[in-house]
Amino acid sequence: MKRVLLAAIALVFTLVGSAQQDAQFSQNMFLNNAINPGATGIKGMHCFNLIAREQWLGFEGRPETGMLNYSGVVQNFGIGAVIVYDKIGFEQNVDFKINGSYHLNIGDGKLGLGLDLGFLQKGFSGEIKAVNINDGLVAGLSGTSDVAFDLGAGAFYYVPEKLYFGISGQKLLPQKHSLSNTNLKVRPHGYITAGYYHGIPATRLVLKPNMLVKTDLSTTQLDVNLTAEYNKSFWLGAGYRVQDAVVANFGFNYYMKNNGVKSPNPLKVGIAYDFTTQSLGDGGEFTFWKDGQVNDTKRNNRSFGSVELYLGYCIIPRPIPDFDTYVDPLFL
Repeated sequence: MKRVLLAAIALVFTLVGSAQQDAQFSQNMFLNNAINPGATGIKGMHCFNLIAREQWLGFEGRPETGMLNYSGVVQNFGIGAVIVYDKIGFEQNVDFKINGSYHLNIGDGKLGLGLDLGFLQKGFSGEIKAVNINDGLVAGLSGTSDVAFDLGAGAFYYVPEKLYFGISGQKLLPQKHSLSNTNLKVRPHGYITAGYYHGIPATRLVLKPNMLVKTDLSTTQLDVNLTAEYNKSFWLGAGYRVQDAVVANFGFNYYMKNNGVKSPNPLKVGIAYDFTTQSLGDGGEFTFWKDGQVNDTKRNNRSFGSVELYLGYCIIPRPIPDFDTYVDPLFL
């Protein structure tokens, strides 16, 4: 399996381009069910994840993104839901979907086969800034919105504390957003994700390399990350998004107490910072327009990086007793 993962990484390096596709996150290792319905409930827990991201700080019209998702399990079935809000300039997108998966025991792990179904809402606010606000195309977009359906499918294999691997597709239904006199095509997206757990002998340190490949069949992007976790208490990692950013991430598990007893389920807190490596990090000018006239100019319009905050909490369900029950009539 190690050789398969290394070969996959080497292969996708030959295919990589750079693009802002879908909502983008740096702590992808916590968000597998959001892009692959096969991962829903695969860990046998009920998990809630909340993430907020400010991308390209200092850049006008920068993306602002938030996600809330739930992933749970009922016997051999995974159930879940995902909602994403993504604002880019005056464009506002809302994605909502429900997930379902079926789990098969294979070898030392589980294979999840899943589907998700939801909707995509795309709209434009009335705060449109343009050289000519009276342009027919620009004026027509202001205040418009449209909804399209979303269908996704995926397979995800997971071996507890050892490895995971998944492949999935999102936005599989060929559709368009009709906004005024503009039709925006909904592109299909493909994802490949993989991760591995390697414990260091005689220490409490675990190395967790992982990768994510995402493509819209026109451009492809690769994220790679290596995180070191100590004693299941805190972690520190570094990653690289090809032709875009170097990423640093840090987090810790916070164990709450009830009457002096530590909870077995920690609250995960993580933060990531992206150091921009593309030309968005170079200073430039951004001109503000009002009524078709220059109103102001921002002289140092550039990205100072991106920041992302993650919160996660999982509840481990009580095990189902593995024995038969009966009633003895002598005790009735």
